[in-house]
Amino acid sequence: MYISNVSGWYKIANRYNFLLVAIENHLNSTATEMVALIDRLAARYNIDRTRIYASGFSMGGCKSWDLCQEYPTVFAGLAPMDATFEVGLNSYGKPAPCEINRDTQVPIFYTGGEITPLPELPFQAEKCWDRNRYVFGINHLKTKYNVTFEDRENWSNKIWGIDGDRIEVIYDKTRDSNLTLHYFDSEDGVCRTVFGSISGQGHECRQHTCEQAWLFLSKFHR
Repeated sequence: MYISNVSGWYKIANRYNFLLVAIENHLNSTATEMVALIDRLAARYNIDRTRIYASGFSMGGCKSWDLCQEYPTVFAGLAPMDATFEVGLNSYGKPAPCEINRDTQVPIFYTGGEITPLPELPFQAEKCWDRNRYVFGINHLKTKYNVTFEDRENWSNKIWGIDGDRIEVIYDKTRDSNLTLHYFDSEDGVCRTVFGSISGQGHECRQHTCEQAWLFLSKFHR
């Protein structure tokens, strides 16, 4: 209910004409069962299997990371928001049930609140820093993520450690806040990776951010 309604995803789906499927009590279902659900949906709807995307907020963000780790070739892009477990753990806090993705590139749009009380961004917790480093690896980014968590007081960028290859600040007039996006290019010159933070945001998910996630990820096909 949250990800479909409060976050405004249903408005975005209506505006851009795509099928939105939200899973209630998603922790009752594993990443494998989520992929099986796609097969059931494909039997009912005319789905373009090259353009399947996933996003989630909080624990749903962790579930999105499960999909990145366990089923990277299924999704054209992923937008985890406001949460992560340690790399290699799933959304139940247990080791992933398979060898995790270490080399398959997946378009990623990850964001978190700048004043959240929970660990969402790299400067807040080592697991967030390590997840950042994981994305740098699987997406083969040209820029190397050579900062350490222990040295975060000296980071040139106080949130992410380093700046993106390009930075964009998008104003959200509904909340009088800024979504600051760092775009990172892969070694092949394609930008598949965006890390963003939202000023004045705690642990929440906003329509403004979700729409920017869609505008970025919808450019990709699998």
